[in-house]
Amino acid sequence: MLRRRRTALAVIATGALYLTACGDSAVAPSSVSDVSATSTVVNAHSHTVNIPSSDQMKPADTTYTTSASAGHQHTVTLTLSQLTSIAAGNAVTVTTSVNASTGSHSHDFTFQGKK
Repeated sequence: MLRRRRTALAVIATGALYLTACGDSAVAPSSVSDVSATSTVVNAHSHTVNIPSSDQMKPADTTYTTSASAGHQHTVTLTLSQLTSIAAGNAVTVTTSVNASTGSHSHDFTFQGKK
């Protein structure tokens, strides 16, 4: 009697785990959620920014614009490595651009990945 042998393959790509087996379709990637964060308070105000799950699943260096507060915005850039780390459920802290028009300040954001 011939026995059918099933072989499974796990592939980790950009922080997501995909499982496939011969003759079966791929199992959905592990869950990755949008990540929102509020910055540190500087000059009596803070900002927010959202990192979509889609950016975490196909990471590339990406620049985001913060919410407007105290009449201005900042930008924050996350590298491919940082986005991959967030997708894996880790925390990443980054500093925004300096806003020269409002007193030359920046803010820090800590993005905590969700798994």
